[in-house]
Amino acid sequence: MTSRAAGLAFQKVCGGGNDFILVDSRDLAMPPQPADLARDLCRRALSIGADGLVWIRSSTEAELAVDYFNADGTRAFCGNGTLCAARWAHERAGFPATLRLETDQGVLDARVSGSRVKLAVPAPPPPRDGLSLEAAGLPGTGLAINTGCPHLVVLMDRLPDDAQFAAAAPILRHHPDLAPAGANVDFVEVIDPHRLRVRTFERGVEGETLASGTGCLAAALAAASRSLAASPVTCQVRGGSPLKVRFTRTAQGFENVSLEGEARLIASGTVEADAF
Repeated sequence: MTSRAAGLAFQKVCGGGNDFILVDSRDLAMPPQPADLARDLCRRALSIGADGLVWIRSSTEAELAVDYFNADGTRAFCGNGTLCAARWAHERAGFPATLRLETDQGVLDARVSGSRVKLAVPAPPPPRDGLSLEAAGLPGTGLAINTGCPHLVVLMDRLPDDAQFAAAAPILRHHPDLAPAGANVDFVEVIDPHRLRVRTFERGVEGETLASGTGCLAAALAAASRSLAASPVTCQVRGGSPLKVRFTRTAQGFENVSLEGEARLIASGTVEADAF
């Protein structure tokens, strides 16, 4: 694999605090396996380092197809990664500011405005409430919701400190009611109905990330299901760049759901053999 990937062009991008390696595979004669590439290149300190790999390929259904692989090589849908793909497509690949992207969640509409990108996403089923948090030593109950990937949302009066987060998040990530795959875990503090603070523990990274697009979607919709939030909801994440969630609440759940945030194009380069 190294012989195929050495010399590979890549772009380092960042969405809300999540950092990614973006590779355009459309013109590669013998592309490497993206899952293997993610495991190699996303290693921090030893390689380029990132939360995951955004893999661009041609699509017959949309302008481009966007596949996402976590740092451990597992495939997933990534909201922030898709925001970054949209901005890259517009500013580096010559596609219009309003475009469609084929993803694991279907063909999604995106609109690029400078460094900001708005992405329409499928409305998830209503959250499942009542999941016990006792194993992690927390009061109350959590909510399970799938916003492209599974999340367990824990609504709290105050976000956990680092020690509490480190103790509780890995336990909840493997919640027995969400077996066998488990879930990402989002700790959420409601500042007011239109502002949340969010900390996220992500599967595939197996640790805290500075932001999660699907996590902010999950946090906003879970809080709204308990009548604690109303659209639009701005989520303050540890990366410092807030993400905005819009939705319409209905008797059946939610519709007109979108995610908006900053997508940054950080650097471009070429993979060297020592990256492996």
